Amino acid sequence: MKSIFFFTYDLNTGGTEKVVVYLANYFSERNYRVTLLTVSSGNDLKKIIGSNINLVSLGERKVMKSIIPLIKFIKKTEVDYFVSNIWPLTLVASCIRLFSRKTKILLIEHSVLSEEYKNRNFLFKYLQNISLRIFHNLAHQVVVVSSGIKEDLIKKGVRSKKISVIHNPIYQSNGQKIIKYPPNIESWLDTKSKKIINVGKLKEVKNLPNLVKAISCFQKKFNYQLKVLILGEGEERRLIEDIISQEGLEENILLPGQVDDPMPFLEKADLFVLSSDYEGFGLVIAEALSVGLNVVSTDCLSGPREILNDGEYGFLCKVNDPVDLASTIKEALDNPKDMEKLVNRSKDFSIDVIGRQYKRILEEI
Repeated sequence: MKSIFFFTYDLNTGGTEKVVVYLANYFSERNYRVTLLTVSSGNDLKKIIGSNINLVSLGERKVMKSIIPLIKFIKKTEVDYFVSNIWPLTLVASCIRLFSRKTKILLIEHSVLSEEYKNRNFLFKYLQNISLRIFHNLAHQVVVVSSGIKEDLIKKGVRSKKISVIHNPIYQSNGQKIIKYPPNIESWLDTKSKKIINVGKLKEVKNLPNLVKAISCFQKKFNYQLKVLILGEGEERRLIEDIISQEGLEENILLPGQVDDPMPFLEKADLFVLSSDYEGFGLVIAEALSVGLNVVSTDCLSGPREILNDGEYGFLCKVNDPVDLASTIKEALDNPKDMEKLVNRSKDFSIDVIGRQYKRILEEI
């Protein structure tokens, strides 16, 4: 039985973390000996992790402090495949080749690094580029979740033949769940207005002020009400609440916090809206399509555009432009895409389809 280790910082709620768990479950169900190895012990995803999967934490809080514990762990553990997610963890994982020649190293990048670290100083960017040029080329294979990320890595010196594009998988459960909706979203569930939903961490890159301002613009320009649900938590909550208050939208926009599973809420919505400045992929867009929900997304680099196939399966608008976002929301509500077509598109991102692509790469390296 082959062993495969999935390495990530933690297993707290997030798109990358869910993808790691989906892949771990996929390989566990196909008779691989699977371990989820993390730097930190945070874990919000216990309920969806397969019972046969081994959980190991290095017990550190900083990535660089995990290097020595990781090397010691690898030296005493038989590892056939080591799959690491997100720089600088991918940098750390590449070092394993120096200590374990038999282990096959697969790196997965989920973000456009030039965009994510664009505000860092020159020295940081210079050293990051050197690390990518050296260590990513040492890996057996590099997977990226969108073509935009591949183009970015090539510019930074990673050889094109080392890189494969595999989109992120979604998990589609056939089981029936009893859903308990939080009482603070009853007004959204019961409204006769069109229901808008956004799901994600409340952080700067998601640019939720753009969404709030777009809703304000929409209601002034088109003279009818929308009810908006923003699911998630993060450091930008206070800023978003302040902008909601400034725009007088306290009755229109709800921030109930994070939920374990956004799917039941997506099923109740009329439109999903993503207002990000950039996205490596945009997993929640694919999740929205899986329930036949129409999508409006900022055309932020290549992830959303690839999922929506240049607008065939959704609506794209300008980045950080509330007026254009408002107009695109109106267009989507007035001219929705066919639900069956959206659901069929989401099947391209099923765990079975994506899992087979990963399995093929691991067997070839």
